[in-house]
Amino acid sequence: MSDDNVEKADAKKEKKGKSNLIPAVVLALGIAAGGYFMGGSSSDAASADAKPAVEKPTPGEIATMDPLSVNLADGHFLKVGIAVQLAEGTVASDFMKGEISKAKDLLIDRMAGLPMAQLTSPDGRKAIKDELTKAAKKLYDNQVLDVYFTDFVMQ
Repeated sequence: MSDDNVEKADAKKEKKGKSNLIPAVVLALGIAAGGYFMGGSSSDAASADAKPAVEKPTPGEIATMDPLSVNLADGHFLKVGIAVQLAEGTVASDFMKGEISKAKDLLIDRMAGLPMAQLTSPDGRKAIKDELTKAAKKLYDNQVLDVYFTDFVMQ
């Protein structure tokens, strides 16, 4: 075979290889795009079935409770007072007349007997505050939005 024939054969092989590469790239892009659009349509269907977001209640008045003493572990005690952020439409004076006794009971139930070391750290106080808030929301049918410590003295 002459050098011209070898060069033509090599050029044909290169051309043939390139011509197979283009359809492979187009096919890969098509599969990727199809997967993207198929994935998008299934998430759209899932979001259509999802419930609409629940609106966050609007904060209303704040009811403040007088501090009370709670026995902790190892002979220590805690003087704790709280205030509760009420949902709009809940009247603080009405809440204080009868409902505050449930909050006092909740404080005693959740905090009595806790070790003092748990309550001295910021993380420990945040954890008990979050627990009290969650329990108060459930106890008061979401009329209470948040709980704040107004007094917190340990001895």
